[in-house]
Amino acid sequence: MGESILNKFELLDKERQKQLLNFLDFLLFQQKSKHVEAFNYDAYRNQILSIGEWSDEDVSVIEGVTKEINNWQVQEW
Repeated sequence: MGESILNKFELLDKERQKQLLNFLDFLLFQQKSKHVEAFNYDAYRNQILSIGEWSDEDVSVIEGVTKEINNWQVQEW
């Protein structure tokens, strides 16, 4: 079977060979992922929350800069 697949692969142009290789990588990733533990949302959320907190002051600075950027106009020289 391997020789048959290789023969068909060689009949493809370079672009389609690349697409097939990418698809094979995707299938292998899926197969590997099935052996990984199920995603633990609570553990992930706690990990993210433990990284740091933003104070109201931090948020207000970012919101202020966002407003300035949104109101920014190109000045003519």
